[in-house]
Amino acid sequence: MPPLAAILITHTTRHLRRSLLALRASSRTPDRVVVSTDGDADDLRACVAGASRELGMPITLVRRAHTGQSRSPQVRNNAVRALLALGWNSTPDARLLFLDGDCAPARDCLAAHERLGGTRAVVVGFRIDLTEEQTRDFDEERVRLGEPPAAITPAQWAELAARDRRYARALFWRRLGLAKPHKPKVLSANVSVPMSAYLAINGFDEEYIGWGAEDDDLSRRLYAAGTPARIGVASAVVFHQWHPTRAPGEWSKNAGAPRFLAGTPTRASRGVENPLEQPPVVVEHLTPEGNAA
Repeated sequence: MPPLAAILITHTTRHLRRSLLALRASSRTPDRVVVSTDGDADDLRACVAGASRELGMPITLVRRAHTGQSRSPQVRNNAVRALLALGWNSTPDARLLFLDGDCAPARDCLAAHERLGGTRAVVVGFRIDLTEEQTRDFDEERVRLGEPPAAITPAQWAELAARDRRYARALFWRRLGLAKPHKPKVLSANVSVPMSAYLAINGFDEEYIGWGAEDDDLSRRLYAAGTPARIGVASAVVFHQWHPTRAPGEWSKNAGAPRFLAGTPTRASRGVENPLEQPPVVVEHLTPEGNAA
């Protein structure tokens, strides 16, 4: 199968080590792990370097100083640019799995992305939101054994199954040409895309600045470019660890909502190529031996 890169983005060390632990315990381990940060604090590097040593897992760390606003599309593209520098564009069927740094993948999450996506499709995954109590009780030994990190309630599983059915219906309507342009919508905290499809639309649109709507935009542009979708809501699962949220209660209150509603071209004008200006980006390839290769 084509290589698979797991890309985690974060601006904080909160929950990051646990997510890396779950990634290491996956039934299908990634061929490359990239942590891309919206910040360059020393504790971020120390956390990733420590996880690399503890877990015996090489990690590419991509850092740049925070600019005062959330710019997660650019942070994700920074990770892809680091992969391109490593020659990943020579394998166009390589798969990019985007995760948030607070999302711990289930044991078979990566295997499901690979199986469902094949060489062409975007795989739409989702998450189970752990409660504050479940996050506090996060059991690392359970994760190492391939189990959920906490006791997931029947209601949480049922909610995920219901969402899977809704997304499957949206995909059915898409095949009939009757779906909204961005449905079934992707969740940028758990979505995988073939490298070729990602580069064809120039990646995430870096002109989305502030929280929200960049994932709706990504799905709309992928579908406009002819990328097929597969639904992995119930099979490609991540466990989102609780923390206070910056998300507004209404989608229309997202900073990116006006840009999304105004419409954007299928190929982003400022994306992987022609990125927006930003502070210097530092790329390190950390090894379990404690060295930067």
